Amino acid sequence: MGSRKKWWLLSMLAALFLVLAACSGDSEEAGSSDDNGNDGGDDASSEEDSGEVFTYDYFDASGPGEDINTSETELGKMFEEETGVNFDIEHIVGDVNQKIGTMIASGEYPHLLNAEQSTDAVIDAGGFIPLNDLLEEHAPNIMKMYGPYLELMKRDDGNIYVISSGAAHGYKKPANLNQGAWFIKRDVLRELGYPQPKTLDDFFSIVEEYTAANPQIDGADTIGFTALTHDWRFFALSNQPMHLAGYPNDGGALIDMDTREAEVYQNKEITKNWLEKLNEINDKGLFDQEAFTQNYDEYLAKITSGRVVGFFDYRWQAAQALDTLDQDDDIYNDYMGFPVVFDENVKDQYLDPIGFTASPGMGITVGTPEEDQIRIIKYLDHIAKEETQKLITWGIEGETYEVDDDGRYYRTEEQVDETSLTEFRDSFGFTYFEWGWPRMNGMYEDGNAVEPPKQEEVASMMYDEGDQEFLDAYEIETFTGLFSEPDERPWYPAYDAPIETGSDAQLYEQQLDDLMKRKYPEIIFSAPSEFDSQWESYLGEFEGLNPEAYEEVITNFVQKKAELVESSRE
Repeated sequence: MGSRKKWWLLSMLAALFLVLAACSGDSEEAGSSDDNGNDGGDDASSEEDSGEVFTYDYFDASGPGEDINTSETELGKMFEEETGVNFDIEHIVGDVNQKIGTMIASGEYPHLLNAEQSTDAVIDAGGFIPLNDLLEEHAPNIMKMYGPYLELMKRDDGNIYVISSGAAHGYKKPANLNQGAWFIKRDVLRELGYPQPKTLDDFFSIVEEYTAANPQIDGADTIGFTALTHDWRFFALSNQPMHLAGYPNDGGALIDMDTREAEVYQNKEITKNWLEKLNEINDKGLFDQEAFTQNYDEYLAKITSGRVVGFFDYRWQAAQALDTLDQDDDIYNDYMGFPVVFDENVKDQYLDPIGFTASPGMGITVGTPEEDQIRIIKYLDHIAKEETQKLITWGIEGETYEVDDDGRYYRTEEQVDETSLTEFRDSFGFTYFEWGWPRMNGMYEDGNAVEPPKQEEVASMMYDEGDQEFLDAYEIETFTGLFSEPDERPWYPAYDAPIETGSDAQLYEQQLDDLMKRKYPEIIFSAPSEFDSQWESYLGEFEGLNPEAYEEVITNFVQKKAELVESSRE
């Protein structure tokens, strides 16, 4: 009996050894890359294969929207089935800095966070984890997409904390506007014989002429010019001097093309000229008296009402209102954008050149367990696959787009109409996935545009008879036809420079923001005879700030970024 017991014990030990060896082999096999270069191995992967679904919180401070779980969309459900992960998305309501400040003070964050303009504050507070190792070990597709920009994504400590949306792969001029422009209602343009404003004086002459002849629209008082000033979006009013002077959107400073040095403009003649024009139109009753008290939603509703003759904004920021107007039956209720400057001999720079912004973006927050970090980064890596990118931007072949014999993507008229509808875009997932996540722009490897509206075959299909009336009137083929091609700027955009929380540069930004929000209404609403004294009062307070600290940070960033970009091309 003793020998049989010994044999049984040896047999069990041998069996146990074989099991352990098999487990070890399975683990090594799961940790290897598949044929597509995708990392496959760890406990997170095996749990995904088991069919278990993991839900994570994602707070998106980039703008308002419907809170939703990604699996409630067609794209999100597909991604859940492929990764075992979905996200509860919460959008910002109220003041961004206050909301993010509460997170920082409490140390309680969602798993995934886009902190928008408060990104630097979260990084400085240690709210984001470094992503370097996660990207190296689990995100080959992100590494490929962001390859040319990885060094730009690193902070001074060498760490990558956020993944921004928009890794440019080639330049493709947009057929339709998505950046800054001076918008005028189409009905105004038609009634006045399709004028083309080239200067700021031209623009407001059109506003004044139409408003005088039409003091009311649909029974409500006509608003000559409104402005967005709510919360962090105040730049939609304060950025104009930069654009009017022929500079691109580099934020709070102008960059010298030769020296690549930054200079603030909020105390310069171009800002004085802009404010003086607003003071003048206010005196004529053309400036919206609620411009400094309305919130973002009220601003959008005002544009949608059709009462506004003209406004300046970035198309992406006014998109909700403009898209709503585009979908109604009145083709003259829409707006058309123009590249207005102070001097018509100056080249406009409203279209963005190729650039890369390392911030804002989405980051994984502290307190997220390691296994969850891996699942989340793998989900983001799945988003970064080119085939997934095409799903996010184009949709499903045969349903939302077609492919011709030459491999060119296009959409039928029915597909253009369907993919333009807000209800469809929400349910399919375009609304929630086409921006904010890891994302290419430019062109895919097969030569197709990443964004359908930039594909010539699609752009031509997107225009209806109403659009064509205005394209023909201004003798252009697309709605960017009046806009100049952007000049190359290897540092672009300068506003991407990280500003350390509590630094002199950050203090200047905050003090300037407070000063402009307090003094601009006083300057604009004052009597014209008081303008000069109001401007001098503003300058007096500006002189107490420290713009040199800000200029130094921006200059160092611009020169370093330009050097990195140019060296990567050699």
